[in-house]
Amino acid sequence: LAGAVALAIHGAPRATTDVDLLVPAAGVERVLAVARRLGFDLAALPMRFGDGMEVRRVSKAEGADLLTLDLLLVNPSLEPVWDDRIRVETDFGPVSVVSRSGLIRMKAWAGRDQDLADIRRLEELDR
Repeated sequence: LAGAVALAIHGAPRATTDVDLLVPAAGVERVLAVARRLGFDLAALPMRFGDGMEVRRVSKAEGADLLTLDLLLVNPSLEPVWDDRIRVETDFGPVSVVSRSGLIRMKAWAGRDQDLADIRRLEELDR
């Protein structure tokens, strides 16, 4: 897990419209197959950004709601974040989550206003 769901796990919850998953390139097809079995059958074209980030987006409609999974492919810049991930026990079993420092690194890299605000919220928790 990455993004806003990981942010909540690290103690700074906020609303989000998608679930971000950090996925090694070799595992993308397997993750997409599981997502399809869960009803995520609305696939967008692969997205590639100038900073090297590659995202595979898949969604499913539930009534009037659209639920979206963004698979963030592990690239050389994200390998340290991937390697530093942690396991968190939940009511549904263990979940792999980017570490707090990895989350801050990803958000600083993205640099959007919301990401910078998320970093400030995490830093406030340290005070």
